[in-house]
Parts: sequence; structure tokens; C-alpha cells
Amino acid sequence: MGLALAMIGTSTASAQPVSIKNPAAFVATLKAMGYAPGPLTNVETAPEVIVQIGGFGSTLRLAGCDAGTNCDYMTLILSFNDVVNPPMHWVQEMNDEFDLLRVGINENGQLYLFGAYVVEGLPQSELRRIFDYWSADTAAVGQEAVEGGYATKK
Repeated sequence: MGLALAMIGTSTASAQPVSIKNPAAFVATLKAMGYAPGPLTNVETAPEVIVQIGGFGSTLRLAGCDAGTNCDYMTLILSFNDVVNPPMHWVQEMNDEFDLLRVGINENGQLYLFGAYVVEGLPQSELRRIFDYWSADTAAVGQEAVEGGYATKK
């Protein structure tokens, strides 16, 4: 009986809707879900936080906000500091292969990944699924970079 009650509590938590209207409350939701977000920054414009997703430090930025609140969607951004100036044909191949991400090269020549997601009202389980896909795709792009010889040795 105790296990059944514990499972009901877990499913109830994962069914709770996500809201990004209040960025501080959203960060509290991330903490409650077991993620370890850093401090909230840029709170007056486009609030953002560094969050570890699958071992990768990703910038989670809330966008479409009105003075830092009532945000419309979130973005995830990650740069690989050990993949610098990969060839554009390979970057395009990654864009073709990973169609839910934008793969590019930032101003420092580093490979980056970008994804935008409308999450308002989704159950927490769906937010977790987005993070799981982000983690898997991040690892896969990194592995492709290593196998292609585009990652520098540290």
C-alpha cells in the first residue's frame, strides 16, 4: 500500500503544469524536479539560468517576456568549447540529422546547439521529456564531433 501511495504522489507531481510566467517560480519548479539550476540572471529582460541537463551545462533563457515576466517560451543553448571552427558542411549535416535543434557556430567559432520550446501549461513530465531529448541530442552531436575529428584534445 505504501508503494502505491508513493507512486500516486509521483504521478501527481509529474502531472503538475509548468508555468514560465513567473521566472523565479519556474526555477523553483526546476529544483523540485531534481535539476540544479544556478542563480537567475537578466531578470528584468530575458531571465536565464544555467541548468545541468544530462551532465551538460546549458543556458535556459526565457523569451517573449514583458519586463522579465509573463514569458512565452524557453530556449536552451549550449556551446562546445572543444569543438572550434568545424567545417560548415558538417554543421549542415548536423542540422539535417537533428531537426529539432539548430546547430551553428558562435562568434568565438565554437559549435553551439539551440532549441526553442513552448512549455507553458505542459505537465512536468513533458518538460522532463524535452530535457531528456536535449541531453541525448547534445551527447550525440558531441560524439559526432569526436568521431569526425572536430573536437580538440584537452
